Amino acid sequence: MANGVLVGDVGGTHARFAMARRQDGKFAIERFARLEGDEFATFDDALSSYLLDSGVQPDAACIAIAGPVRNGQGQLTNRDWAVSETALGDRFGISRALVVNDFLAMARSVPELEPDAFEPVFNGAPVAGAPILVAGPGTGFGVATLWQDGDRWSVLSGEGGHMAYAPRTAQERQLAALLQRDHGYVSNELVASGSGLDAVHAAFCEMYGADCPALSPQEMRDKADSGDPMYRALIEMRALAVMGAVGDLALANGALGGVVLAGGVTERIADFLNTSAARERFVSRGPMSGYLADCPVRLLKAPAAALIGAAAHFAQVRGL
Repeated sequence: MANGVLVGDVGGTHARFAMARRQDGKFAIERFARLEGDEFATFDDALSSYLLDSGVQPDAACIAIAGPVRNGQGQLTNRDWAVSETALGDRFGISRALVVNDFLAMARSVPELEPDAFEPVFNGAPVAGAPILVAGPGTGFGVATLWQDGDRWSVLSGEGGHMAYAPRTAQERQLAALLQRDHGYVSNELVASGSGLDAVHAAFCEMYGADCPALSPQEMRDKADSGDPMYRALIEMRALAVMGAVGDLALANGALGGVVLAGGVTERIADFLNTSAARERFVSRGPMSGYLADCPVRLLKAPAAALIGAAAHFAQVRGL
């Protein structure tokens, strides 16, 4: 990979591109750019802009997208963009192209990162050789499971963020009922991710009999921090939804190697994720409550993680 590989982390809000090279056993990110998705009609338009501005002409690429990928092509869940390996070759001359799910890349970054890229949420003792769950909300809700197979790392990715939301309290059941009335199926992504925030906000305003002004996520957070009970309850409920979801997923996948929380929303509500209520929501599983009691949870705080993971995945799959 002497000339580097083009890497992309393409989500519902931003498209991040860079060139990645291996240096001293690690992946270095160069010519990084973050583009606003709303400024481009298609993925090809966004990539064209990056290539023009950066002046690079790559022949290898790994593009990670926030959506399902099948047979080298994918569709973003929260933006009307399609990405395909064939188009990367035909339009951009990228002869060696991979398109993968963004949380596959996010998970694959975990063994490549230094310890200071992670912040403890709940301490514990990881089980050696056990899978690691990497999950959390950004614009959507990504999920992947990482494990080591000999000297190689493997990732199982899917659409776990669209699993059904599991309310436990009376207020959560009321929220779920309102969301079901207005949106039909109620997923963890709808409750916890950025794409569902307006729907959750509207439901909370109805529950509290309050006006429902258009507010940004930061404005809602500011209201919570200033003591507004409705907005504080809103953020607390979303945090509990995250911890309930990752607890279910860790239980299902036997992810006793630990849980890594990722995603922009996760970082913004991090202080709501390490409370006693959040830990109870993660651990409490009836007769299996002891199963996750010593499972560590960490917060991933590395903006380039998915780009590094895309490079590592490309290098491993293509043998570079």
